Amino acid sequence: MDRISLLPEDLILKILSSLPTKVAVTTCLLSKRWCCLWKHVPKLLYNISRSDYQRASRFVYTFLSLNKSPVLESLHLSLGQKGYSKDIETWTSVAISRGVRHLLYSQLSATLRLPRSLFTCETLVTLTLVSAVIRDVPLTICFPSLKTLFLWFVDFLEDEIVTSLLSGCPVLTELNVSRFCNNARVKNFTIFVPSLQCLTIIEYFKKDSQAPGDDVGFVIKAPSLNSVTISSEFSWVCSLVKMPYLVKANVKLPHGDSKKFRGCLTSAKHLSLCLQPPLDPSHIGIFDQLVSLNLCTCSLDWCGLILKHTPKLRVLRFVRYQARVSPKKADLIWKCRMSYGDALITQWEQPSSVPQCLSSSVETVEWIGYKGTQTEKEMVMYLLKNSRQLKKVSIRSLASINLNEKHKMLLDLASAQRISSESRLLFT
Repeated sequence: MDRISLLPEDLILKILSSLPTKVAVTTCLLSKRWCCLWKHVPKLLYNISRSDYQRASRFVYTFLSLNKSPVLESLHLSLGQKGYSKDIETWTSVAISRGVRHLLYSQLSATLRLPRSLFTCETLVTLTLVSAVIRDVPLTICFPSLKTLFLWFVDFLEDEIVTSLLSGCPVLTELNVSRFCNNARVKNFTIFVPSLQCLTIIEYFKKDSQAPGDDVGFVIKAPSLNSVTISSEFSWVCSLVKMPYLVKANVKLPHGDSKKFRGCLTSAKHLSLCLQPPLDPSHIGIFDQLVSLNLCTCSLDWCGLILKHTPKLRVLRFVRYQARVSPKKADLIWKCRMSYGDALITQWEQPSSVPQCLSSSVETVEWIGYKGTQTEKEMVMYLLKNSRQLKKVSIRSLASINLNEKHKMLLDLASAQRISSESRLLFT
């Protein structure tokens, strides 16, 4: 501890800021020098448990009243299911008066009544709300400095509340939404934010629950996006605008309508798809900037279509997306179409002519979760035969496949014709 005491005070404060506030306060017992250091920590990070709310509430009040930092950088409170709106209003008002920049409230599924003063906070840069129900918002909303908004398992009672909240964020650049798709009260989640650059939407489905209807979905009007991730088993993208600045797109909508994406993703340089292919190939568009493409093996139908429209493609990757379980909530899952069983048959129709990207740009082909089906084998052999610039082919078989089957797969692929003398085949 003596070594730490020799450090400059600003460095010690950074160390204390990384600790839960309750732990940081206990350092006052170490020595006279440490007695008041915690009062200058610009962050309050506290988990208010349900069993000792009164004691924890007094601790938060005491910390805020004694804190001497010129600016309260962060206020992060996990409130349990017994957070009182009066306490929340007082704490938030104090934080706003101290120029709070980062605010997090976790309510654990209880109704969270946010104080009116929060919705006109001029200094707030990041707002995170977790596991809460928002009943209403004031008519006047203005977050002039808010750039990042996280809404994790937040339920709004009406569609209009979402619209009102986002309309008051004129400089918002990042929006992250996670929610349950089968019990959300908001049906049309409208995101109309011209300044938005990064959008992440992750929806989970509770096992043994009824799937949502066709009226559940997202309306996305954010033309400045450069990164978008949309992952949902059942919801739909009802509307989408063109995104000319898009660099990275990750779309996993196994039951979505690909026509909604017509011309909207064509500016992307990096694209991941788990999506039903369009019936009309004209809906694809030209991906003249695309250099990296990830395709779910439930969407192999896309391959022959999209390769014709990716003249600069360098990396082509096939991934078998398994059913995903939320690490913290075992009953929350996300599935692609393949996860419902092996009955799904994906089609591979060999192009009538060799796509330009295979002749001039594709250097790497990867297949993760290779099963060695006839369709998969035909696709890999076609790519080996026609990719003139190919340097690396990496095949990773499913872990469940035994060694004898793997050996047969390897022999089949190793004997395939290759047009590129520089290509290396890696099989595991």
